[in-house]
Amino acid sequence: MFEGISGAIQVAVIDMILVFVVLGGLALVMVFLKNIIGIKETKKITKETMIVPPTMSTVNKKGEEEVDGKLVAVITAAVASYLEKPKSKFKILSIKKYQTSSIAPWAAMGRQELMLGKK
Repeated sequence: MFEGISGAIQVAVIDMILVFVVLGGLALVMVFLKNIIGIKETKKITKETMIVPPTMSTVNKKGEEEVDGKLVAVITAAVASYLEKPKSKFKILSIKKYQTSSIAPWAAMGRQELMLGKK
């Protein structure tokens, strides 16, 4: 039936057509699923109230926040474990809340690696 070079070419053409038909069908299924899911998500969003993330302020708080004693104990234990020294060898004088920056941590690390010339 498919013999020789002409048979091999016919089989190759039939296989390529079949592959592209299956890939086209999968693409259509993905588009239809995206539309169906997109419709359901828009309905869900309209039913619920929109939540706006808080804006980050760069203004420091006027009063210093007091730190709970349990938090100081946990931080002291973590530092002692990290330094592998007993708690009596050091004293934590103050604990300040970390102020997040306006850029993502991964972006900041990437910039730092670029400045240091690391790859």
